[in-house]
Order: sequence, then C-alpha cells, then structure tokens
Amino acid sequence: MIAIDEVKETPEIVNLASIYQIMVLKEYPINIMMTGVPKNVSELQNNDVLTFLLRSGRVPLGPLDLFDIKYRYQKAFERGNKEIDNNTLMKITKLTKGYAYAFQDLGYYVWQNSDNKVTEESVEKSIPLFKNDLFRNAYTKILSELSPTDRKFLFIMANCPKNIVEISYIREQMKKSSNYISQYRQRLMDSQVIVDAGYGKVTFSLPFMKDFLLEAAELYGIEE
Repeated sequence: MIAIDEVKETPEIVNLASIYQIMVLKEYPINIMMTGVPKNVSELQNNDVLTFLLRSGRVPLGPLDLFDIKYRYQKAFERGNKEIDNNTLMKITKLTKGYAYAFQDLGYYVWQNSDNKVTEESVEKSIPLFKNDLFRNAYTKILSELSPTDRKFLFIMANCPKNIVEISYIREQMKKSSNYISQYRQRLMDSQVIVDAGYGKVTFSLPFMKDFLLEAAELYGIEE
C-alpha cells in the first residue's frame, strides 16, 4: 500500500503512477492512495499518459461536521478536567467553519490559554494566534496557487460589505459575462475556498478568509 499526501502533477508522481499501472497489469498485490486539493488531483487524473486514473475511485472530502467538532471539543476538555459552558463551546465550534486545520489549531490555543475553565477570555486570547497561523501557514499558500482571475474574484468578495455576496455583484465588478464568472465560481468552490450560499450567492468557506484578503491587500498591495 502506497500513500501519498499533497499530490501534484510532478514528473516524479507521473512516473510513479505509470509504474503503478504496469504493476497492476502484472497483477502485483499493490494499491495506491493519493490525497490532495481537488484542482491538483484533477490535473493529475487528466494527464495524457495517466488517463487510467480517471477510472480510479475519487472521494471528495468536505468540511468536518460541526456537531462532531463540538462533541470532540467537549470530550477533550472533559478529559482534561477543563470546564466549558455550552455558549463558549458553540462559539469555538462555529469559528472553525469545519476546516480541519482550524479545528486542531484553535483547540490547541484555547487549551493553552485556559486553566480549569475555558472562558470567553480564553477564546479571545486565542483568536489572534489562531488567525496568524491560518494566514501564515495556510492562506498565503492557498492564495499563491490561485490564478490572477481567481484572486480578483476573491478580493472583490472580500471588499463587498456583505458576508454573503451576490454573483451579480461580482459580475458587475469584473465586467464579465455570466458564463465567464460561473467558471471561476466553480473553480473556487472546487478548491474549497468559497461555498454556495443560496441561489446566485456565495460566501467564504474558510474562517477569517475575508480578513486575510483585506490584510494581504494592504500589506502587500495585491488585489488580483
């Protein structure tokens, strides 16, 4: 069993997949499991010499279930003999937006900033550290891998005064057709940066992504 994380269409991965195909044809007892962001997985599957990967099983992984996050936070604090009321538990659960890295990172800081009881103050102390980790360790990388048009789409969303943004608003700002906007909307949804928020509406799927984009624009002067 071969397991590869953060897969991309690199020469090494293409070569490995080609060798794997040969070994499967020769009926060797071998399996391969690869994980990665949807865009990178699609690029690998659509490589001209790896079309056999299109027949492989593909399991899309969405956000973590918020009920499950709440339960696991509760049990973790109980095991650590840390008291936490339901309102605080709900707050930290919602702050994660189901993002796996956020679930781990926020839980760590809230734990570190609390004694025998997790309080509102514990959470407030944790948020700046939590945001810094998200921005530095995850969002900077995510943004760097997007196309200029993807980024422009996101910056328009970030500058909109509403958290739920009308597609018509983005279309007007970009001065492009509905079909053009739909392509980039789908690309960003596939990359799990935004989610559908009702007919003709989208919103950010990741916690504090709006804040990150606004700060990035100011600090680095990038808006597309």
